[in-house]
Amino acid sequence: MTASRHVPGQTGRLSQFVHFGTIGVRGQRLGAFLVPVVVVTSNQPGEGKTGVAAAIARHYAYLGRTVKLARIDGDGRAGDDARFFGSLAFAPGSASAPVAASSVADPGADALLVVEAGPGEAASIANARVVLVAKGRAPASAPAGLTPLAVVVTRAGASAPPNPADAHTVTLAEDRTLAGFSVAEVQALTGAETLIEGDCPDGTCDHLVISPISADAGQPHLKRFPMKAVVVRSDRTDQHLAALRGDTPCLLLTGGQRPSSNALDAAGASGVAVLLSPADTVQTVAALEALHENSRFQGERKLDCMARLLEGTALYAALDA
Repeated sequence: MTASRHVPGQTGRLSQFVHFGTIGVRGQRLGAFLVPVVVVTSNQPGEGKTGVAAAIARHYAYLGRTVKLARIDGDGRAGDDARFFGSLAFAPGSASAPVAASSVADPGADALLVVEAGPGEAASIANARVVLVAKGRAPASAPAGLTPLAVVVTRAGASAPPNPADAHTVTLAEDRTLAGFSVAEVQALTGAETLIEGDCPDGTCDHLVISPISADAGQPHLKRFPMKAVVVRSDRTDQHLAALRGDTPCLLLTGGQRPSSNALDAAGASGVAVLLSPADTVQTVAALEALHENSRFQGERKLDCMARLLEGTALYAALDA
């Protein structure tokens, strides 16, 4: 009888089982797959390391390996990234605070450690397989001291097509979900007051939509955009209610005036976060200009998207070779 092992997934997912002796990694049995440490790095912050590292870890966890994630200290993003890694159910025991590069060691047995690190810290980790992440296009050269097995290009435009001659370069086109933003990021950029926290599990949005003047026009317009944050004047109760009828995790009110109790009650009943910006609509939207460009990787929706985009690509062929 073939033994089975439970692979922890994410909340709400069906349990998954891997049967040892029947599932291998590119022709190898799991027990023979001995890559202990994978380091994911990039030349600059914000190029997609966190998402790629989490997707790699989930890929191998779902194949039955014991997986942990770690974030090397070194920049202001490390704390948030480590807390995200520590929250992932498929990688129990992952450090929820940044660690030093000197603490990285072979996890032993059939375990896998996936490490996110800056280029300097990555170069100091011995005997690791390195994945380089770049935004827009593949870099002309790798960081000093590193020889990547694979390059993942995120947010690639039409001017940066994949290079078929390089079997280990993976090009991911711009994706709305991966470029999405959190309610917390909206609040931080606008200085808005939180009137209702909301109960969206991820707290992430894909679209920033400005409500039209007319409520009649607003309803069909707003329905075009799933998972959106709607920017609307705080005195337009009709537009608040129109926005709440759609897929709206966040309502961003402008002008500093508290909305009607009807709107707040409806938002609370729908689990929608409500923020109140002290500035008018033009100033509020201007403050959010770089929102998509600088959003952080977080939440189950982004992880699902990154994992789906990377599955079946040359990335895993390189790591499994």
